[in-house]
Amino acid sequence: MTERVRIQKVATRDGRPVNLDDGHVVEGDELAEPTPGQPYAIRRSVVEHRDAPDVFATSPVRAVITEKGGAIVVLTDNSRYRVEVVGR
Repeated sequence: MTERVRIQKVATRDGRPVNLDDGHVVEGDELAEPTPGQPYAIRRSVVEHRDAPDVFATSPVRAVITEKGGAIVVLTDNSRYRVEVVGR
């Protein structure tokens, strides 16, 4: 089951391309659950800026980590994102 999520970019690996600044937040509905080896994509329900595409997609997910506090951290090829489930 997919979720309505708020995703925040936490960090970018050194030397990798930067498309969004650290701290950037995107909100929307998952197109699929985070899956290692597959890009993680959400359809935006809140558009942060006029030129934002309908779908926000990370690079392929290398790992999905659940923190002790219940937050989910998604690691991609070049970035780390914190995922907060805000509804269904």
